[in-house]
Amino acid sequence: MRREVAAFVALAGLLACAPAWASSVAGNAGSAVRHGARLPAAHSRLRLPLGSLGLSSSPGGIREAGLTAAVSLARPKARLSITHGSLSYRGGRVKFAISASNATRCALSSKPRFFAGPNPQRVKCRGKQTLTLPAVAVGLHWSFTFTARNAAGQAAVAKRKLVLAKPPFAVSRNWSGYVVPSSSLVTTVSGRFTVPTLNCTHTTNAGESMWVGIGGGGDSAGDLLQTGVRSDCIGGVQDNNPGWWEEFPALPEKDFSSLSVAAGDSMQATVARNLDGSWTSRLDDLTKGISGVMTTGGDYGTMLDSNWGVWLTEEGVTPAFSYAGGYTAEWIVEDFAFSAGSFVPLADFGRAAFTGLTTSLPSWALTQAEQVGLGAGPLLLAEPSGPDSSGRGFSVTYIG
Repeated sequence: MRREVAAFVALAGLLACAPAWASSVAGNAGSAVRHGARLPAAHSRLRLPLGSLGLSSSPGGIREAGLTAAVSLARPKARLSITHGSLSYRGGRVKFAISASNATRCALSSKPRFFAGPNPQRVKCRGKQTLTLPAVAVGLHWSFTFTARNAAGQAAVAKRKLVLAKPPFAVSRNWSGYVVPSSSLVTTVSGRFTVPTLNCTHTTNAGESMWVGIGGGGDSAGDLLQTGVRSDCIGGVQDNNPGWWEEFPALPEKDFSSLSVAAGDSMQATVARNLDGSWTSRLDDLTKGISGVMTTGGDYGTMLDSNWGVWLTEEGVTPAFSYAGGYTAEWIVEDFAFSAGSFVPLADFGRAAFTGLTTSLPSWALTQAEQVGLGAGPLLLAEPSGPDSSGRGFSVTYIG
């Protein structure tokens, strides 16, 4: 769980790490890694069983009221405040405060359900609680009703709303970055990035991929040809950082086994159409001077930049593999999946930047309309920045 939201019990299953995934990666077994096309976010209703607002035993919590020794028959008054009642999609701290006078019994309810226990729930007639809400992938709102009753059964009601705004960008289940659409075939895309150092203490068994590609950004975008670097946390350690290429949906990830990539390496990834109509994906480790290269209908493997055109290691052939091109250009941090369909927990990659972006598109620059965030259920896990001053670079920040 992130920050102070320890009470988000219902969402633990979405964010918990999966030991079975870690063991399959460590043993190089199980389903093949699949990156794949952009998937729409599956937005389930966010239900927050916040026990500290219910019958909590924590000091300062809002709890059930007891009968006072002197029973008052004066008309009750009820007061409810929520500060701040309107938050951006990034979430933040919210302070609830309730108070009542001339009351012997009080209750708090919400629509939709916000806290644990019955709804409405008996609470103390005076109390306050500060909570931290997470970043969300969808706009959310709740209506709260605080009811105070006196011994004669007379009631006073106070109502307030809590709103989290929706993100100002599209949200995908597996991608965060930029997807640039084109009415004509995209024939070249490239970009630079640094292999992130993962916070594997935070995400013990998890993974992420940074890549550049063409296609896969929508129903009419065509198949996806991509190349990049996958990084894994296994047992609390950043275990490997394989460079890879993939054509989705035809083939799963193919790793460059002779390309030894490390966290902190400067990479350049390129996908381009050749003069003869074939396509090449090229992943340059600029730090080490070694590149992973794949050409459709030919071969894939590694070459030294100082001896280009001669295989350092030829790892496989692609005689039957072809690519028809695509209509989107992408620079993405991905929460990848296995061929069986299960997503890995997203690794804490901190902040990852893409720079020096190029495409075959004429007179182009990144725009905010092309941003994509990554969300699991109702929670936002990663978000892109706005374009940098050149219009050819940006960053993605882990929120998870």
